[in-house]
Amino acid sequence: MTAAAAPAEHPSERRVHARRQPAMGTVCRLMDADGKPGGIGLVWNISTGGVSLLTSKPIQPGTHVDGDLTTLASDSKLHVMFSVTHLSKLQTGDYCVGGRFDHLLADDEMKPFVA
Repeated sequence: MTAAAAPAEHPSERRVHARRQPAMGTVCRLMDADGKPGGIGLVWNISTGGVSLLTSKPIQPGTHVDGDLTTLASDSKLHVMFSVTHLSKLQTGDYCVGGRFDHLLADDEMKPFVA
């Protein structure tokens, strides 16, 4: 008798780094290719490897994004760059944008932005 392999709990799960809930009021102030303000994304969740944002405009997968993570409660600011890997339109008309950072964030870099 051969034992069958246990099915994967979440076969479509691709996350490598644990996602964390952001601190209240954590946003990513996006910049366009010229370094000018390009909108704001509400940070939905964050990990050392990437971020998920709620935005009013779509950002297509494959797009390289520059932005500054900030919070409304403190003067913390961290410049980040990420590549968009996921885009979903929500029923509200907003968009969920997911991306992978160009380098892993250190725990002390993330600390001001997580709950």
